[in-house]
Amino acid sequence: MEGKHTHLKTFSAIVLTLGLLAVSGFAQPAITGVQNAASNALTPLPNSSIALGSYFAVYGTGFGPSTPALWNPYPLPTSLGGTSASVAVPAGGTPVAAYIEFAANFGTYSQINAVLPSNTPTGPGTVTITYNGATSATFPVTVVTSSFGTFSLNEAGTGPGIITDVNYNVLTPFHTAKPGDYVILWGTGLGPAPDVSTEATAPPTTVDFCPAVATCPTVWVAGQSANIYYAGRSSYTAEDQIIFQVPPGVQGCYVQVALQTGSVIGNFTSMTVDPNGATCQDADGVNYNDIASTVSSNGKANVGALSLLSNYLNLDLTAIGIGTVEWDNDTVSGEIATFTTGQLGTFQGFALAPSVNNCTVSPFLAYPPPTDPVLSQLAYLDAGAALSIQGPSGSPQPVTKNTNGKGYSGLVGGSSIKNLLLGQGIDPFFLNSTGWGSSSWTYGIVPGTFTVTGPGGANVGALSASITVPSSVQQFNWTNEASVTGSPIPRNTPLTITWSGGDPEGFVDITAVSSTLQSGLTPSATTPGILVECIAPASTGSFAIPTYVLESLPSTAGSAASIPPGELLVGPASVTCGSSSANDSAACASAVKPPSGLDALYIFYHFIAGQNVTWQ
Repeated sequence: MEGKHTHLKTFSAIVLTLGLLAVSGFAQPAITGVQNAASNALTPLPNSSIALGSYFAVYGTGFGPSTPALWNPYPLPTSLGGTSASVAVPAGGTPVAAYIEFAANFGTYSQINAVLPSNTPTGPGTVTITYNGATSATFPVTVVTSSFGTFSLNEAGTGPGIITDVNYNVLTPFHTAKPGDYVILWGTGLGPAPDVSTEATAPPTTVDFCPAVATCPTVWVAGQSANIYYAGRSSYTAEDQIIFQVPPGVQGCYVQVALQTGSVIGNFTSMTVDPNGATCQDADGVNYNDIASTVSSNGKANVGALSLLSNYLNLDLTAIGIGTVEWDNDTVSGEIATFTTGQLGTFQGFALAPSVNNCTVSPFLAYPPPTDPVLSQLAYLDAGAALSIQGPSGSPQPVTKNTNGKGYSGLVGGSSIKNLLLGQGIDPFFLNSTGWGSSSWTYGIVPGTFTVTGPGGANVGALSASITVPSSVQQFNWTNEASVTGSPIPRNTPLTITWSGGDPEGFVDITAVSSTLQSGLTPSATTPGILVECIAPASTGSFAIPTYVLESLPSTAGSAASIPPGELLVGPASVTCGSSSANDSAACASAVKPPSGLDALYIFYHFIAGQNVTWQ
């Protein structure tokens, strides 16, 4: 009997210990994502890979100290703050201990940053986290020789990249590069350390991975392949630097940059380029000289950006027995806030688009579009309880203040996806409304002047901003829509889009969406996808989406989702009317003057239309 009592005592002790651990905050570690530490940190795509000798990040719950731990000095440890990580390739194979650089539990999530040892086998494998003696379940990962990620200023792998001049000054709207200049792109994942035995110690010198063909990357800048001077290790463990030359003819505040190693395309970031190295300005109308002096004097500026957006989609609901449904979503948004110098440097733009002749690639979760992380950090300004928009005819529509107090937004026409499925919604606002909902309705953009007004509030005076949609926009026609969308679209060759009509002084927006949704009607909050947006001058009549951009879209072939998860939409986009030279455009016939409390005010439109497609 004594043996039985001893067993019961031991069992009781285990139960008590587990209970105390739960009360004191210790829980079984769990992994929710493993990513290259520089790219797409919180929006991983399936089969994401990490490279030998690179920084990688592990996200989850139940591990890491509540006070963030950062290693110092060298050598890098394999355990930090009670936290360690192991990688086994193949799954179930001999685990390799990672070098831990950072570990923390932020309450709602845990994170470690680590270096993957260069002697780790490559191929499919697993990662586990151990914290205070408790080990997580395995999490799948693929280890590859190289897979590069560019560090970004917003630390989310999107927006302006950490790209510096040769004196290590970060490029910003107020400090730009010129075509022909050499600049430095910073990231991780070029390849394994040349000397594995010293990987955990401070590298004595930089190591050039080029000109070896197998490891020499391609730097894409606005669709051009840039000349590379150096690509290899910096003077820091696992951190790489690429010195490249800005190609000719490149200009803008949001020039897109991506690095390709072999067939792997890294995350897209942006850089600022001006022909004279001056404060940047974009051909679509945003000129940072509008606020440069204010930012220089005060370290911040008050800016309002008013966006008029129309998304029309022939939505294929055949899988749920409904057939094709016409879905219109017309919205107006107003971001009216104080932008600090630092926030302007990490911001993705007042016009919500890349520089002209560029394509941006942005990850999202659940539904597009992705949200700029900077928007949650701004100090928003009160311009009244609600804004209002008046079109060429009909009644004005309200644009109410968001419930969280951060900016203004309103559905002024059509419906949300939820209301569409419920058979609810209102008539289009930016599109023809005659016969809407019946077989007699035809797609057409409403020409005329649209004016957004606000009564003024605690921080901003009464405002009024107008933009004109010329009649030529009503004649816009995506001329090769049928041939492009009629069959699965290959991603291994450039995709040319052609059109006629549109505002000859304006632009064309080409938007491609690809979600990884495999089944069901709606994605979960954690379903990742990619949105591509390209901006081209309307006067050119065509634009070719580069192959390296298309390859960033996940394939939707084989998806059994009730709503096909791929989309392609094309349509006219305006200049951005404000206090800059864009006011010379016919769309900006009425001057847009900032009211009291604002240093600049912008208004623009993007009206795109398309249908579901299959990305091969």
